[in-house]
Amino acid sequence: MADVKGKIKARDIQFFLFVVAVVAVLAVLSLTGKERFIGRTAAHLSVVAIEENAQADAVCLSCHGGKPSASGAAVQAPPMPENHPLRKKNCRQCHRLERKKS
Repeated sequence: MADVKGKIKARDIQFFLFVVAVVAVLAVLSLTGKERFIGRTAAHLSVVAIEENAQADAVCLSCHGGKPSASGAAVQAPPMPENHPLRKKNCRQCHRLERKKS
């Protein structure tokens, strides 16, 4: 059998290029994603202290659920869009308080 140590085969180069392509795609996707930070309003800050996701989601949907407010508040929160990927659950999985400005 011939000595194959130290030789780079075409299969090795293809594998290396595939790994580089996957890492490049992941890097581009991570840099182009939309940051989903929420404002530091009193309503949003009240959700931070809630530990259970279902309770936090109920607070989020009380303003962003798309139903008209019973209190008739002057400032209505924007409703959740119909094409929202996690409609009606796990709000804090994606939405966080915005970063502190230095």
